[in-house]
Amino acid sequence: MLVAQSSLFNVFSRRERLSRSVFPHALASGKRFSSPHLTVVVPHDTSGYAVVVPKKVARLSVTRHLLKRRVLAALHTLPRPTALILFPKASAITLSYTELTEELASLLSKIKH
Repeated sequence: MLVAQSSLFNVFSRRERLSRSVFPHALASGKRFSSPHLTVVVPHDTSGYAVVVPKKVARLSVTRHLLKRRVLAALHTLPRPTALILFPKASAITLSYTELTEELASLLSKIKH
């Protein structure tokens, strides 16, 4: 039971997530930052978080969800802006959790809060 409860902390609450209705506008109007393994879009006029792992990045859903959980867990440990959309690249699958956290931290440090 303890494992199930701890995994809940890696997910943003419904209020903290970026809504589907706002997503296209946030994606089009946001500023993009890239690193070798991640792309971040920072929308200006909204708040919320999203991590998008398409089938092009990881064909198996198990791999997509693993990558999404790792990115969300790393994101929870770092200071972040009010709105953020993260796109892991296919090469992010090979990173360990600590490498992913370090790269995400360096990418977020480029963003002016």
